[in-house]
Amino acid sequence: MCESEMRIRYISSFAVDTLHSMINRALLEMLCNTFPGKVVCYASASSMHSLTTGLGDKIAESRKIYVPRGSKRIYLLLRYLCSAFQNVRLLLSSKHNDILFFNFNNVFSLKAIDIINRRLKRRIVVCCHGELEYLVNSEKHSRAYKRLMIRLTNSYFGKPDRNPAPGMRFIVLGDVLLQNLRPLVSPRLYERFSSIDHPLIGSPANSDEATEKNDGTIRLGTVGIMNEYKGSDNLLMLAKKLSDNRDISLHIVGHIQCDPEPFQKAGISIPSNPKEPLPEYEFGRSVSELDYILLLYPTDTYRLIASGAILDCIRFRKPVIALRTDYFEYLFDKLGPFGILVNDIDEMAKEIERIGKTPLPQYDFDKIASTLSPNHLTPQLAEIISRPLEKT
Repeated sequence: MCESEMRIRYISSFAVDTLHSMINRALLEMLCNTFPGKVVCYASASSMHSLTTGLGDKIAESRKIYVPRGSKRIYLLLRYLCSAFQNVRLLLSSKHNDILFFNFNNVFSLKAIDIINRRLKRRIVVCCHGELEYLVNSEKHSRAYKRLMIRLTNSYFGKPDRNPAPGMRFIVLGDVLLQNLRPLVSPRLYERFSSIDHPLIGSPANSDEATEKNDGTIRLGTVGIMNEYKGSDNLLMLAKKLSDNRDISLHIVGHIQCDPEPFQKAGISIPSNPKEPLPEYEFGRSVSELDYILLLYPTDTYRLIASGAILDCIRFRKPVIALRTDYFEYLFDKLGPFGILVNDIDEMAKEIERIGKTPLPQYDFDKIASTLSPNHLTPQLAEIISRPLEKT
């Protein structure tokens, strides 16, 4: 391969605005660290600035591609379809020495990419996110578009004799996810998977701008999207158990994808416009005002998916109180504890009552963040990308 002609096509064909901004920005930075001046970034106009700021001449070129915006489900479907088209188009237009890095695994285009690459034989790396969870928790999703996603995911990853096209690699964000994946996919497909930890880009600029509290209240809140899958029922149960404690306040910081009225009736503070994602600055300010971050995902979830919310705990230097999952236990074992893991909502309510009297110890968030920094994780990503093509 002639290094002077090589280009890394970093393809962000799904994200708009600040969607997946931390992982997308971190992955791009890691690629630029590995291949300075050889990365061509393809992304939407609305996400390009946050994606590329600070990378300077490490990026060879930035090219804007069309990605539909909008929060309604019809726009989500359009975004998947448009992203699939862009993915295939960029693969077909690639050159022999190009390496294609897809920061989002769009299952609408995955089979097409596999088929095309059997002829083109490009080196392709696909970063997997939440779609693999459909292999183990498909029954938890009833919406029509989720059922379609489940079918597409299982038709590729669940095929018992799946043998991906030469050059195709997949990444999951954590060793425990890779371990849990082994019995669910074909041996040949599993050989193409590698893991790196979910990278973390430092604490936000406004993380210390929380308003001064003088009422003695302990503020606990969920961050990011709130829906049934992410623990809406558990939050309501917790609010009921803590309803008599005037020294504790519960908050939702993020986009509510279910009916917000039950949260209001339960005395939980919600955003003024709960059906829309919070602007980045408002999200940062609101998280900074919390004392603890709550993670209420059911304990049988997050076996094949990393959690951006628990990374926010580290990013904002906030201890976590979470229901135990495979992924959370993995992080605590690898990085050291930075909060409390519990088995159920009853135990969580008791722990919250306790911390009002006995504060949690201080955690070394700076050390944990350093372990998950792009600079620290770059060698792992470089090794995955640099592996030679498989023999046909």
